[in-house]
Amino acid sequence: MKCKKYIFFILLMTIGFTKAYTQDVEIESQIKPIHDKDISKLSKMEILEDTLVYLTDSMYYSAFPENRSLGCYDFIRILKNAFNETNSYNYSYNKLKNYINIFYSPDKSFRMYNWEVVKSAAERRYYAVIQMSNGKTIPLIDVSDQIIRGGEDSILMNNRWFGALYYNIIQKEIGNDKIYFLLGWNGASLNSEKKIVEPFGFNSNGQAVFGAPLFNIFDKGKRKSVNRFVYEYQRGSKVHLNLDVETDQIIFDHCESQIGDPNKKFTYIPDGSYDALSWDGRYWNMILDIIKVVPREQGDAPVEKPIK
Repeated sequence: MKCKKYIFFILLMTIGFTKAYTQDVEIESQIKPIHDKDISKLSKMEILEDTLVYLTDSMYYSAFPENRSLGCYDFIRILKNAFNETNSYNYSYNKLKNYINIFYSPDKSFRMYNWEVVKSAAERRYYAVIQMSNGKTIPLIDVSDQIIRGGEDSILMNNRWFGALYYNIIQKEIGNDKIYFLLGWNGASLNSEKKIVEPFGFNSNGQAVFGAPLFNIFDKGKRKSVNRFVYEYQRGSKVHLNLDVETDQIIFDHCESQIGDPNKKFTYIPDGSYDALSWDGRYWNMILDIIKVVPREQGDAPVEKPIK
């Protein structure tokens, strides 16, 4: 019966009825087949994937926020069904990757599924599920909107997660322990955004743990230790923060307050220089002015190789 329901979803898409933003408003679309082969020859995972792709439409684009939430709940329900399939961990999800973030850990011990739902200009909700190689799944519950202060100092679990959209993952080893660092973005508020470097691992009970005292940073001119690196800046500013593979450093734009007030992070914008987090085998240590800004004569290149 469930298989028939999934095929019904695919049939709707195949005949072009692919966009339904609300119960009262239907957007017609051009008829375009999803597969070259006959629907009856699709595998169970292909049917599930196409159903998930179909549901992202209302989850992302519905005109009403409540319908986006309903679309997300349906998406989660079908994703759970996909996890129950024996080959789901190795399934490629080539089409779904265009709509949500799906990535393996460097050691292939788990895979993460990650997306956001925009409910309003001031409200975003982040979602993620960790799928272990043994089939176990760990859902992450976003509480980032509740963490007004102390985000850098908290140790969190999967049921209290600093939600973000992740775009990179780094694996390190401290002794015999593996630890992963997730690089992500959080929409934060109407006035600011955040880039995050999130330490992440599993405790002896197999529970996901977020945050660890592995960062030595500068804050208002003073060195301090934090459990996650949270870099807040003015909304709309183009702030780079990512791993430079050649140097094994996390390089990011140095930001300063437009009004000279270090307490108002929503006024921070890049000033043209760069800082970095450098791994020493135990900690990420902040280095200021990793790429110094030096006045140059016309035609003299500022650096031998530009920042990627």
